[in-house]
Amino acid sequence: MDAFIKSVIGNKFFILFVVTALGLILGKIKVKGISLETSGALFVGLVFGALGYKPEKVLFTFSLIVFVSAVGLLAAKDIGRVIKLYGLKFVLLGIIITFAGAFATYILTLMYQGSLDPYLVSGTYTGALTSSPGLAAALEATKNNPNITIGHAVAYPFGVIVVILFVQLAPLIFRIDVKKELEQYRMEMMQGVQGDKNQKSEPTQVKEKFNLLSYCIILALGIIIGSIPFKIPGIATPIKLETTGGVLISALLLGYFGKIGSLNTRMPKETLANFRELGLAFFLAIVGLDSGAGVVEVVKQTGVILCVIGFVAGLFAELVGFLIGRYIWKINWILLSGAICGGMTSTPGLGAAIEATGTDEVATGYGATYPIALLFMVIWTILLHTVLG
Repeated sequence: MDAFIKSVIGNKFFILFVVTALGLILGKIKVKGISLETSGALFVGLVFGALGYKPEKVLFTFSLIVFVSAVGLLAAKDIGRVIKLYGLKFVLLGIIITFAGAFATYILTLMYQGSLDPYLVSGTYTGALTSSPGLAAALEATKNNPNITIGHAVAYPFGVIVVILFVQLAPLIFRIDVKKELEQYRMEMMQGVQGDKNQKSEPTQVKEKFNLLSYCIILALGIIIGSIPFKIPGIATPIKLETTGGVLISALLLGYFGKIGSLNTRMPKETLANFRELGLAFFLAIVGLDSGAGVVEVVKQTGVILCVIGFVAGLFAELVGFLIGRYIWKINWILLSGAICGGMTSTPGLGAAIEATGTDEVATGYGATYPIALLFMVIWTILLHTVLG
């Protein structure tokens, strides 16, 4: 019997499913109307990770692909209208949010330079903004300094936590009526359709079954897009959108046009919603499992200083993006909440924003901001470590 129990507990897939299930149960608990929802899987994963359990790595990217492709296809219909209504504001938000995070990290690095390794502290930037491409660029810029990875691992969970809390609490703190914002957003989208003289009336949609062939083509094309390197003058490191960014772009584009030859790329909303929930739950559980042990170890050595730095850098970036987007550019909260998550390159944050607003339409703002944010995340990372070096 002991051997049987050990074999079950030793199965990484079993641990993943248990963590996800417990996280979903935890997420249903409400405190003053606020709940973690699917994000509960992250917190349970951190506990199990601290206890020594490790995730099955192959599922990390797969779960992320499933989630991102679903939200991209769900949001694709409105992406063209959003760009027409708001122009370059989302592009600028992506640049501003990533710069604000880098600036805060730089100041905090100078403040703690005497007591902590500067690369350990500055490594929290990529973690606070949950950016794997940023981490890769930072490692190359610092000749694989191991403290960069440690800083990233410690800050990553806190970067996820701060964006999840922000999109849930901002409506309460700044007195935003989410239902009213959603009504206004949908009205703006309808006006955008009516005001577009070239907009063709959409044919009556027949309920279709999920098209696996179209879906696989979207994913394959996304991986190709994400793998294309492109250079920026003055920066030696080639930039890539990576798998997440590539799949998001592919899903948004093909979902918007609706066709690949004779194949329909508009998928049933119910199916995509299930894909989104499945991918997000597993992704968060894996992030928690993977980060739990590293976070505990570094916290033992440096106390909570490193965690606070990651939290503050992420919060500062979000606040700057929110204040500019909301009070200067008057962007609707439904779009702005997604744009903040896109500017933070935070896929878990997008999931939290969807749950907090009750609509997948926030993914439109996410998709409009994410690519440029990912690009400048890498640029600021390289510049940050060049200055510190």
